[in-house]
Amino acid sequence: MRFVTPVLKHVVFPALSKSGYLRHSANAGPVVVTYHGVFPAGYKIRNSALDGNLVHADSLRRQLQLLKKRYHLISPEDFRQWCVQVSPGGKYPAKQPSLPPHSILLTCDDALRNTLTEMVPILQELGLTCLFFATGASADETPSMLWYEELYLMLLEARGPVTLSLPDANLFIGPIAPSDKHVGWWNLVEKLSPFDRESRRGFLDQICAKLKLPAGWQNRFIQNPNLAARFLTLDAVGLRQLAAAGMTIGAHSLSHPILARTSDELAWREISESRIILEKSLAQTVWAFGYPFGNPATVTRRDAQLAAQAGFDCAFMNAAGLLGARFNRFALPRVHITADMNLSEFEAHISGFYHLLRRRLLGGDERNTTTDAPAS
Repeated sequence: MRFVTPVLKHVVFPALSKSGYLRHSANAGPVVVTYHGVFPAGYKIRNSALDGNLVHADSLRRQLQLLKKRYHLISPEDFRQWCVQVSPGGKYPAKQPSLPPHSILLTCDDALRNTLTEMVPILQELGLTCLFFATGASADETPSMLWYEELYLMLLEARGPVTLSLPDANLFIGPIAPSDKHVGWWNLVEKLSPFDRESRRGFLDQICAKLKLPAGWQNRFIQNPNLAARFLTLDAVGLRQLAAAGMTIGAHSLSHPILARTSDELAWREISESRIILEKSLAQTVWAFGYPFGNPATVTRRDAQLAAQAGFDCAFMNAAGLLGARFNRFALPRVHITADMNLSEFEAHISGFYHLLRRRLLGGDERNTTTDAPAS
């Protein structure tokens, strides 16, 4: 549930931003901001739920310019050193490094192709760095689509109500009316997350056949440069280019399932092997983990423990929150930036004002925070 009314968005937030109140009342500790990509130039939004997690290039530039003017943008390495030393049980408790007040760390999930073609040039223009979370698929020699986005596109391509029966996956869904495709899609994501990447690929192919989609239906998303930049992830060459541009790479699991739906064995593989594969591809240390989807409903305490056991220095949620005096460095909150945020609403989020207002008015219920799944 989005807690933003038109009055807040267009009256209250702009007034508070213009007056400087948001900047001066901002949480003193670091805030982690997360993006999910930048729309390629000329891309036309296909579906607000599917595309709502990306931002337009001009919006990104204005947001980063505001952060440079009013806050302190820090590098991933600065955050890493601070986090592992200051957090309870940190590696170097005797040291107490400090960060500038109102520090901001930039992160970005999924490592879509547009992060290299659209986002990095803006970051370099402004002299900034970012922590990018990539799945194990980005170590492959060929790019691919995120499976849950491919699934969403399948449902959008299907005509009429959708009914699916996959006995091997214990999946029986439908009929899904066209107006209910988003809910049906998330149900499918939950049902398919317990399987590994190869098994899930087989089920996606079965779904494609049952929906009677034409052979090669996805070719235009691969061959059209504009659509490919929006939907394809980076391959191994692109990932190394991202690192060579001065960006930091973190792991985002092997295949982006809902970890809370996976077995202990599969969760361990998804977390630990993603680090191994990316480090081998990049020939450098991968020290941060970003939970797929990353809200409290999709990540368990077990997953945080596995991230620690896998050797990561810290792990990031995709749910709002503030870093107080005591925090769990394997469940770090982030502010999720979406396409529909105007500049003052953006500042209300990163300053912490939005979070505190929500807690006060709704009793602190953050269970419905946005995730890197298409927004509901």
